This record gives sequence, structure tokens and C-alpha cells, in this order.
Amino acid sequence: MSLVRILRKAPPWATTASAFILALVAATCVPPGLVQGALFQSPIIWELDEVSKFSHLKVSRTGNTRTLWFVRDNGEEVIESKIDLSRRADLLIEYTRFMFLSYVFNPQPKRSLIVGLGGGAMVHFLQAKEPELKVDVVEIDPSIVSVADRFFDVRSKGNVDIKLADGLTYLKNADAKYDVIYMDAFLRPSAGTDRVGVPSHLKTEQFYDQIVRSRLNPDGVVVFNLNPHLSVLEDIRTIKSVFPNTYVFKLTGYEGYVVVASTAQKTWDSIAISAEATRLDHRFKAPFKFRDMAGRLVRR
Repeated sequence: MSLVRILRKAPPWATTASAFILALVAATCVPPGLVQGALFQSPIIWELDEVSKFSHLKVSRTGNTRTLWFVRDNGEEVIESKIDLSRRADLLIEYTRFMFLSYVFNPQPKRSLIVGLGGGAMVHFLQAKEPELKVDVVEIDPSIVSVADRFFDVRSKGNVDIKLADGLTYLKNADAKYDVIYMDAFLRPSAGTDRVGVPSHLKTEQFYDQIVRSRLNPDGVVVFNLNPHLSVLEDIRTIKSVFPNTYVFKLTGYEGYVVVASTAQKTWDSIAISAEATRLDHRFKAPFKFRDMAGRLVRR
């Protein structure tokens, strides 16, 4: 579950009513292009304001669109997930689209794992586009699981199995093997996370080498959502040190990356990646272009 960009901050002295008004003003004053899908077309209605052990959550609604927010300890609010319930597979936040470049490198997965549920936008995409794919989801925060169910219509059903567990514990003990693992776990920043909230134990060379690789099938793929922070290039180097073929894609909406790492021996060049991405455009018929995303490949 990714934190897209800081959008609003209510001052600590504000009352509940004034904080709500300030939030509305700030939401309507965000300059165009700051973050994809961030502008609101009607007043925000707070449907949830909940603090869990792991996160402070808020949910807002604008028409058919639901937005899940994380509230930082300093009052800053950041978008975690955004879904139009009338068009659930559209992937309104840019990084979620880039995550599915996994299909360039492993086009016929049978089983996938998502570490970090959030509002479940990626689950909706896979349910719509890959109904035969077995999708496991691991989420540490029971409040997130509840919010996804109540407000985003995401729960265990059919080919989707949502498991309440720590990602590290699950991956260490699971018997399942996966064709694709999506790493998208974020919590409230603390001593146990990096500056953007990624649990520190989920971003070490040992974790990637001894645990993640052990859960991948031959030619398996692991995809990382990397939010911008001072050590992001170091994070990329750590991933590259473990996986023989790593492909880094630069997001356009903010200074983040999606990294696709493969255990396969085959190396893909930019031409082959673009060609396969074009095939994905025909296959999924999504309201965005995989070929455009492929063009964001960072040259080595």
C-alpha cells in the first residue's frame, strides 16, 4: 500500500470542525498535476477516522470514488489508495499501474502474492483481468482489512485469500510458491520502518535472498513499490545485488520507482520490453498504456 504524496496538513490547534473546513479548502487548492487523481470535484465526506496499532486511517468519498488516507503523527495526510467503485479496475494511482509491468516478464502467472493490502486497488485489477489467477494477500493491520471490506469492497472471496499476518512471518513459514510477489507494505513511520514507512525487515539483502527467493517459482518475479526518500537509490542497489535481472521504472507523477526483479536468466532489453508491453495493451485493454510505462525504463 503506497503513500503517494503529502497533500494536506491540519494545524494542531484546529478544532474538529475547523480542521474539516481547512481540509476541504486545501483539497480544492491543490495545483493541477501535483498527484494523479488528487483533485476533488465535490466536498469530502469523512466516513472513517480510526487509529490502529500500525496506522491512523481516514476514508473519504467523492461520488463513486473512495480514497484511503494515512495520517502522519505531525498531522500530514497522504493518499494510500483510491478506487472508483463504478470502474474498479482502472487503477487511479500511477504506481499501481506500473506494478503490473510484472506481466512483461512473467506473462502467465498462476499464483501471486501481494504484501500490503491498502484499499485493494491491485486486487480489483486482478479480479477483473485475471479471474483464474490465485491471489494471496498478506496484511499486518486488521484495521486495513476491515476498511478494505467496508469501504472498498475487497475481501476474501473466489480466487482471493486475504491473510492477516506480518509479511516476513508469512513468507518465512508459507508452503506456497508464487510466480509473482508484489511488495507494497507501508506503515506509519517509526523506529521499525524507514522514513516512508516500509518495515525495515522487509528491505534487507538477507530477506530478499533467503526468504523472497525461496517463495518464488523458477523464473519468478518480485515487484517493489519504492516511494521517494533519501535512501531510495540504496534500496535499488540492494535489490540488484540479489536478483540477476532487475528493471527500474521511473514514475512520472512523483519521484518514486517501481522495480521489477526476476530470477530468470533471460535479460530483456528496452525494445523487447516495449514489444511485450504493447501486447499487454491489447490483452488487458486498460484505460492506460503499458507501452508508455515501459518507456520509463531507467537505463543502466
